[in-house]
Amino acid sequence: MLIVGEIHTALLPHSRPLTPEEARAALSLAVGESVVQWARPVPHTASPTLLHGVDCRLPLGPKPDSHHAEEDDRNGSLRAVGSVASRAVLTGGQLLQGSAWASVSLSQHPRRMPWSYYLARPGMLETIGKFEAARLAEGYLIAERRPDRAKLLDTAAVARHSIHDVLARPMFDQRPPIKTGSTRLRWAAITDPAQERTVAFRLAGNDRRRLRIVTGPVDPEQVAAAAEDLAVHDWLLTAVAARVALAKIGEDSRHTLRTLRPVVDHLLHLWSAGARTSRDLEFMWDALERRPGLTRQWTTMTERVRSQIDYGAADLAAQILDLMEQRQRGGGAFLR
Repeated sequence: MLIVGEIHTALLPHSRPLTPEEARAALSLAVGESVVQWARPVPHTASPTLLHGVDCRLPLGPKPDSHHAEEDDRNGSLRAVGSVASRAVLTGGQLLQGSAWASVSLSQHPRRMPWSYYLARPGMLETIGKFEAARLAEGYLIAERRPDRAKLLDTAAVARHSIHDVLARPMFDQRPPIKTGSTRLRWAAITDPAQERTVAFRLAGNDRRRLRIVTGPVDPEQVAAAAEDLAVHDWLLTAVAARVALAKIGEDSRHTLRTLRPVVDHLLHLWSAGARTSRDLEFMWDALERRPGLTRQWTTMTERVRSQIDYGAADLAAQILDLMEQRQRGGGAFLR
């Protein structure tokens, strides 16, 4: 079986973290459905899962012996019918994610079935035609580069829909504490117990990432949760690195303090790699911690941030003391 999905991550446009009660209200996207919340190790809220019916094409990647470029639409596509699951996720009361995913399998029927058939299989897509999990995974991951992408499964639109539903609430003051961008993670997981478990995580631009997993049988929602977990921590690395680059370290102590202080106040405490990942998928984090070593990167970067805050504060304190001493000397000389 193949499972595909996409996650958009961004900072909530609000000046402070939402309380658990506010987070529950913001993510109540379906009447009568429960919002799920965790308090530890970092506050975490997930909206009810929504379903979106689709009848579209799934792109195929190149054949192993093909000379076609990866983005070439001559690699072909398959018709897929069913539903895509989505939800909104809030971490630490501040990091908002729109997440969409679906499992993909070969239809047992040679033609399209009535919608009632697909509604009985929530979060599942069935393909009409030859099913090749590896080619479908590869084609999906690079689908945005294909000329025929308008006809293809658009999990990005489904993920954005969840974010827009949350941001439509009138409770946000539109004053985020840090100016940051968003990131997009597109992922594909092949569930095959006969294959070795592997993970490949790549940056595909300033804000786009790709994740490819081979694993044993696993619940699609668990894969989505693991991908959400990775997307949060990748966003944290990206956002803090961007602030460090803007901090003018070694040039202007006041600017450095103003730039890095919000990072300490709002982001550094949110790192909890693997907290939302099931045991069946812990190998994913084991591999990523070896290479590229996300937690090592985070530790190095946060130590630099804290040290700059300490040095900057000490430098400003010394400047204030010097100024006070100068004023005292000036006042003493005037009195004499």
